[in-house]
Amino acid sequence: MKAMKHRKSIAVILAFALAFTMSMSSVAFAAEGDGYLSLGADLSDSERNTVMDLLGVDDPDNYTVLYVTNADEHKYLDSYVDSNQIGDRALSSVLIKEQSGSDIDVEIHNIGYCTESMYRNALQTAGVEGAEVVVAGPFEISGTAALVGTIKAYEKMSGETVDDEVIEGAVDELTTTGEVGEEIGDKEAAGDIVSDVKEQLAENPDMSDQEIEEAIKQAAQEAGYDLSQSTIEKIKDMVKNLQGLDIDWGGLKDKLQGIDAGGWFQRLVNWVKGFFE
Repeated sequence: MKAMKHRKSIAVILAFALAFTMSMSSVAFAAEGDGYLSLGADLSDSERNTVMDLLGVDDPDNYTVLYVTNADEHKYLDSYVDSNQIGDRALSSVLIKEQSGSDIDVEIHNIGYCTESMYRNALQTAGVEGAEVVVAGPFEISGTAALVGTIKAYEKMSGETVDDEVIEGAVDELTTTGEVGEEIGDKEAAGDIVSDVKEQLAENPDMSDQEIEEAIKQAAQEAGYDLSQSTIEKIKDMVKNLQGLDIDWGGLKDKLQGIDAGGWFQRLVNWVKGFFE
């Protein structure tokens, strides 16, 4: 009798898990139209074909296409990125699709400097939401310039204009996270630290310098790192820059505190598997 009840319990759990998975899939891939393409203006024909393949685009005519020039890249990146890293050709390309909810899903190809979480965090700062983003280069590139293309494509998709200062703030966050990641040897941890500090800033946008520094140290400790004072100052400068921008802190707080559905589902799967061990 107990075995029968046990099997029924498992069946109910699995049915719930299946329903949850199906609902999440419909959210993850829902999009209006085929999406928006932001292409590097200096791609050669062969490079363009490579990028299209990586982005999963068969026919660009089915998309709204815009181009980002090298001048656009320098406009937003020069204050934060070495000009040699930006180069003199615009190559980073992005496919962005609208999806239900406020989540930002990121996938990267041939991007050597920026991680998916770095893009996601910076895009949240810029006010991007409900987007599926794929970033690609024709060969391995840093990917810093792709942030500009993503935001420009999002403006087209949403019909909303992102202030230049906010774009620069997002670029500052992206590059600072990358620098911190290289200093500690862990870009994912650097992203977690910056995200945690931003969450506290969203709770209290008027944090003092001392409160910001304490938030950085606490976030670093939770991530398992003891940051140098110079690294702490670097993050603090970036955070203070964000404080001066016209950012919807309430909306950002909601995004940062959103439920990690993927993590929750994995825990559910592990729990179900425990019944069979």
